[in-house]
Amino acid sequence: MTRHFLIPSLLLLLLSAASYADDAAAAEAAKCRDRIGAVRRDVLGKYEDQLGELQAQFQKAADLESALVVRAEKQRVHTEQVLSDANFAAEPRALRTLQQQTAARLDELSAAVVAETIPRLLEMKKALTVAGQLDEAVTVRGLIEKLQNDHVPLTRPAAGEIVPTDLLVTAYAADRARADKAYKDAQLTVRGTLATHRIDPGDSRKTTVYLGRAGGTGWVACVFDNGLRFREEKAFNTVTLVVANLAGMVLARWQAGQTIEIQGTCVGFEDVVRLAKCELPK
Repeated sequence: MTRHFLIPSLLLLLLSAASYADDAAAAEAAKCRDRIGAVRRDVLGKYEDQLGELQAQFQKAADLESALVVRAEKQRVHTEQVLSDANFAAEPRALRTLQQQTAARLDELSAAVVAETIPRLLEMKKALTVAGQLDEAVTVRGLIEKLQNDHVPLTRPAAGEIVPTDLLVTAYAADRARADKAYKDAQLTVRGTLATHRIDPGDSRKTTVYLGRAGGTGWVACVFDNGLRFREEKAFNTVTLVVANLAGMVLARWQAGQTIEIQGTCVGFEDVVRLAKCELPK
């Protein structure tokens, strides 16, 4: 008889936890938007002050036209509270430079707030999925997508550009299709913490090095199969992964927990995020 009541009770607990996760996700997203709003108000407030100083400089130099343009921009941003490429002035150059710097600051700080929020939302989405609350999980996924689309520009890294493991893993955990647009087939350098490695027992020329993310789960699997040689050195319960070229020259010595950089081509998500054709950065 106890067993008959146990299963419904467990289901109720799961549903209750899922409902809480759904509500918490909405609250977390709202808090994120509020923080972004506060950041924007602060940055734009300082921008207005800088415009006032710039206007005063032009006035002192008797540059009427430039002073008028800066004054108009100061009035516009005070009313609209926005700044984007569409608002950039061609002249004076000092104003355009200030606008570009301020817009970049807005993007940087907004993206940082979103980056702090996304991992918590991902955990909530996972909890809802495990509890079978698939529609609610989809809703949380939508919150994640909106935050990213609104505040984290999708940019494809330049060849060899350093991408932190945290950023790459979080991007794929949040939205694989969106992450593919930015990273799949891109040549990049991943920086992360060495978690573990696996030398292929059937082919010593092939080794997979796993880079972990700070304070979370998820790895980037970096596959070396281009002629580098890997071997382990063990001493005092410490394992050192030694990387050498074909001539036997040692190129690197790595230990678990060490921050390293690996260059390769992102092939997307296959159980984990993967990099192929890996090599040591030059």
